[in-house]
Amino acid sequence: MAELTVGRMAKLYGLHRSSLYEAVDKGRVSAGQNAKGQKVIDLSEMIRVYGPVPNDTRHPTPQKQTPPDTPDSSALLDELRALRAEIASLRDEVHQLRRLPPPSTPEAPKTDAQTTIDTTSADDDPHGLRSLARAMFDAAQREK
Repeated sequence: MAELTVGRMAKLYGLHRSSLYEAVDKGRVSAGQNAKGQKVIDLSEMIRVYGPVPNDTRHPTPQKQTPPDTPDSSALLDELRALRAEIASLRDEVHQLRRLPPPSTPEAPKTDAQTTIDTTSADDDPHGLRSLARAMFDAAQREK
């Protein structure tokens, strides 16, 4: 029969790997080594100790599920349809709102101090020292 490593055999049977290693160490399950030096367990040994392989969870057998026709389920379906329609209309509204231009905000009139401070760009004056010195110089000139 097929031999699998302890880890793969544990996954196949839904056991924790350390539990299977413990069973091998205590002698409940016999194991050998493959060419790579890994502990391997024969499938027939696992069937002897743990029984047949549990149902394969990777490929479950499809079971037909029929929804019950109760008054509650029809009310829930109606509500679900209404909520889906509401979501669709809200998505349309959001889509339309995204197409609108951004609202314009009126700018406040700038004072003299603001205009003198804004004369240099942030790249030329990263700390604002030049604009501060310029504003102080302009204020001193106006006082004279």
